[in-house]
Amino acid sequence: AERVNTVIRQLRLEAARNTRIGDAKVRGVSGGERKRVSIGTELLTDPRLLFLDEPTSGLDSNSSELVVELVKSISQKQGIATLMTIHQPNARIFNTFDKVILLSQGRVVYFGPTSTAIEYFTNIGYECPVHENPADYFVDLMTLDYRSEETLARSKEQVKQLADTFAEYDGEKGNASSSKEKGLASQGEELSSDDFDIPRNNWFYEYSTLAHRDWSNILRNVPFLAGQIVQSVFMALLIGFMFFYLKHDAPSIQNRLGVLFIVVVNSSFPIVMPLLTLFFSERDIMVRERSSATFRVTSFFVSKATTYLPIAFICNIFFFIGVYFISHLTFDAGKFFIGLATFFCNSTVSIMFLLLVGAAVKTMDVGFIIAPAVLTIQLLFGGLFANPATITPVLSWIRWINPIQYGFSSLVQNEFRGLEFSCNPGEQCYQNGQQVIEAYGVGRFTIWQNILLLLMLGAVDAIVGYVFLRWVAKPKTIWL
Repeated sequence: AERVNTVIRQLRLEAARNTRIGDAKVRGVSGGERKRVSIGTELLTDPRLLFLDEPTSGLDSNSSELVVELVKSISQKQGIATLMTIHQPNARIFNTFDKVILLSQGRVVYFGPTSTAIEYFTNIGYECPVHENPADYFVDLMTLDYRSEETLARSKEQVKQLADTFAEYDGEKGNASSSKEKGLASQGEELSSDDFDIPRNNWFYEYSTLAHRDWSNILRNVPFLAGQIVQSVFMALLIGFMFFYLKHDAPSIQNRLGVLFIVVVNSSFPIVMPLLTLFFSERDIMVRERSSATFRVTSFFVSKATTYLPIAFICNIFFFIGVYFISHLTFDAGKFFIGLATFFCNSTVSIMFLLLVGAAVKTMDVGFIIAPAVLTIQLLFGGLFANPATITPVLSWIRWINPIQYGFSSLVQNEFRGLEFSCNPGEQCYQNGQQVIEAYGVGRFTIWQNILLLLMLGAVDAIVGYVFLRWVAKPKTIWL
């Protein structure tokens, strides 16, 4: 917190404290403040080397000058070597830089102190007019002129001449930094940012900070929370009254199986897609922050899991309680809490699957194709539409990795065991719940074995998801 306050003060962001960054739809900080916030996130790790890619783009002259002056002041005070790309700065910004490198067509036209740039170009025959911005003049010299083939050829020749002249000038000076650069380039040594000694935060501090940020973002998103809760309550009323007050006769057997299957499916489907959208929007931010060694992948992954799970439980519990009591499933405290535990375990597996998909695929569009497809397959092999024992061996293996099947099996055993059913005279039907369990092939594992298998599937999804996320967030390689 002390480091954050220091950076806020250094970048003069006190007025924007506790303000949302905003986007195209939500109003937030100004453009200049947004740029300074981006710089501040990099400064939090107290870097020795700072790269800034066009930090003044889209800003007015005053805001641009403020950003550059603040960056220079902080760099000098903290001993940070700062490299900045910039296009057409005004004269005051240009003179703020200690050194400048001018590039055109991939070649160096000038590299050296800013104060000697005008003198250098004057000496080679390109004198900057007195009242013209030196930066604009240099850019005009290096820019290709596409107005005609003749002007293009002439400008290319000029750029080549400028680059050749500087190469000769640099060679004559025997620039040590240039020689060092060439030596390093010839070595071709590949280094990763993991090879550098980067100071680490305490893991629990990282986790608590990220979790606090996640909770703050979700609690601020009132439409999301309200929408999920309203949907949960609406579906509870709809399904509950659709199967209102189940009896103990032959037709109620099919209805009980149907409502239990819907309960399992609802623990998986509704919450996955909205949270997947949130995860994708935050994953790209994580990759950027990870490249600066702001935090570990484990702290990010665990914070997401421990934030999404309570949200899923809170939103889904309205559905479970409503359906359970309105449809009049077995009124027994033990069975109710076992059913609730199964419901939560299914939700847990769904959240872990969400994190797996979000980490494994590159874009949200691909994620929105894969996630529903996998969930649909799970639904088909969930144990209601086809008896597990009758599925062809070519596809029967799917049920062993299907959380819906384990959840459905657990709920059916929990609900039907001990029930007796009345049949009309001359009607053939199941006499008790045990017959239903055996007929539908959902008694292979006990309730607690099914719950354990659910947790194991969730753990596998979490581990694989973490591996994918670590690969996605792997720091880029640096060639020296």
